[in-house]
Amino acid sequence: MKTKFKMKKIQIILMLQLLVLVSSCQIGKKHNYDKQPMPEWVTAKPQTPIYYIGVSSSPKKGFLPADYQANAQQKALGDLASSISVNIESTSVLSIIETNYKLNENFSSEITASSNQTLEGYELVNTWENEEYYWVYYRLSKATYASQKAEQKEQSILDAKNKYYQGRELLGRELHYNAFQFYVEALTALKPYLGESTITNINGEDKDLGNEIFSALADFVNNLKITFNTEEIKVKKAVEINNEVFSFTITDQNNNPVSGIPVKISFTGTGLLRNSEVSGNDGKVYCSIRKIKSQPANESLSVYIDMLSFSRAAKDHIVRSIIKNIPANENKIRVIVEKPILKIDSKEAAFDEIRKDQLLKTTFEGMLSNEFFVNPNLEPDFTLKITSNTIKNGEYYGESQVIINCTFDLTDNSGNIIFRKTRSDEYSGVDSQTAVSKAYIEVAKSIERTIVRELISSINK
Repeated sequence: MKTKFKMKKIQIILMLQLLVLVSSCQIGKKHNYDKQPMPEWVTAKPQTPIYYIGVSSSPKKGFLPADYQANAQQKALGDLASSISVNIESTSVLSIIETNYKLNENFSSEITASSNQTLEGYELVNTWENEEYYWVYYRLSKATYASQKAEQKEQSILDAKNKYYQGRELLGRELHYNAFQFYVEALTALKPYLGESTITNINGEDKDLGNEIFSALADFVNNLKITFNTEEIKVKKAVEINNEVFSFTITDQNNNPVSGIPVKISFTGTGLLRNSEVSGNDGKVYCSIRKIKSQPANESLSVYIDMLSFSRAAKDHIVRSIIKNIPANENKIRVIVEKPILKIDSKEAAFDEIRKDQLLKTTFEGMLSNEFFVNPNLEPDFTLKITSNTIKNGEYYGESQVIINCTFDLTDNSGNIIFRKTRSDEYSGVDSQTAVSKAYIEVAKSIERTIVRELISSINK
């Protein structure tokens, strides 16, 4: 039994090897094509009044048969589609958009291409090949194409009209953004026919549906108003700002608040943390400005409807491009940045006795005059408290030694400590009073060199 099994196994192996050898020989053979003459349609594309014609070829070298055949077929269908001319009608929405808004001139060709993406009813007339190329010949009845297109267009108009009606109904219920989305979907449904007349009955009147939908979109955007609460905004540098100060409202033509509207914000000063916002349910938008960091001056805040973000409601890139080019409203308001009010309380002492010469206070007043309005009689935005004193520290080599201890505390009008600096230094002089004077002079120099800069930096964080 074992011997017979081995013999059978050997026979199978020999047969497999023979099959591989035969297959290799067949692959190695050069295919002999029937020497059919090159047909006339390969050298000259046929012309006929009743058919659209598509002819193209694909090189064979380096490709599998399935690949070069598919490539030739695709190119031939593309050639067929390109022979279908579509004239942009002057009354079409595409013509009006391109004229009024100077949109990209490639829209016409892209709309034409999109209308030919769903070609049906074409037939393969013939193929021909030689050692180098594979050729394909397609044709499509013009009557068949016109019938199919009319049917598809009628269905697209019906779909678009239903979405347009839904958009109007939602707008009447003040569901603004939902209405806008339905208008976008309606325009997308009409995309293959945006270059053509799309006359249909709308509420008992024959109107161009494409123009009606685009007008609804443009009116929706143009009717959005950006309203500030005041004619100008006054703020103080480095002072925490209430959210309501930098706020505005998005409303429609009837002054109803509109939610979900994206806006872009720009500010000529510094302190804007985010330049994109969206209106809330009450139509309000709050600018992300916690405090102004720029120098006191006249600045401006500009707001405009963000059509780029708005356009993302459309999935189709052509419709998206149309939407983002719709002119949108903007508004600008003047922002007056004032100096904050600073009060300085200073207790400068020597050996527990208050000095008449308030050198540290005077130094701060001079150094901070560009940043603050220093006035002890007004309600302060910030308070700087200076506490200093000297103590005797004996004598060294015949000179009196003193230690000066200083604390500088800056607080806001809520009592929060914004900046704190403490220091303790030792100075000497021929007598204790000379040492005290030297100590205060050196501290004043430190205020000028570093402490003022640190204080200003702390309020701008």
